[in-house]
Amino acid sequence: MFILPAWVIAGEHQSARDSQVQAAGPYNLELIAKDGQLQLYVTDRMHNAVQTSGGSANANIIDKDGNRATVQLKPVFGNIMRGSGDFKITPDTKISVLLAMDEKGTHVARFSFKGKPETAPAQTTESDNHQPHEGASENGSSDED
Repeated sequence: MFILPAWVIAGEHQSARDSQVQAAGPYNLELIAKDGQLQLYVTDRMHNAVQTSGGSANANIIDKDGNRATVQLKPVFGNIMRGSGDFKITPDTKISVLLAMDEKGTHVARFSFKGKPETAPAQTTESDNHQPHEGASENGSSDED
């Protein structure tokens, strides 16, 4: 019998960005959401960046009144996908992300915003691959901008 550690199986984790990270198949998905914008970071279960080129994702957004919006998330660079649309993020918003990456099938992660919604995604550059390890800078150096 093969037993996985609880952190591999459990759904929700906290990230270094203090946002939600949900397990989805072989991936961890970190979603940063603000009104009209979504940014998704894709890592493997060991928190290594997974290149999103060739992948696709859709986010289904539902507000407290049951209004729905669908946003297509497209690979930007590295392990980042982004999308935008006409929606508001509130503490009652629920978002389901469907991620399709090559031969690994389609995987779903569900996010809810208990408390205040996330702040705006920072504008990132190609050197901003997501590295969720505590104590490490995002660009791999110890210099701060």
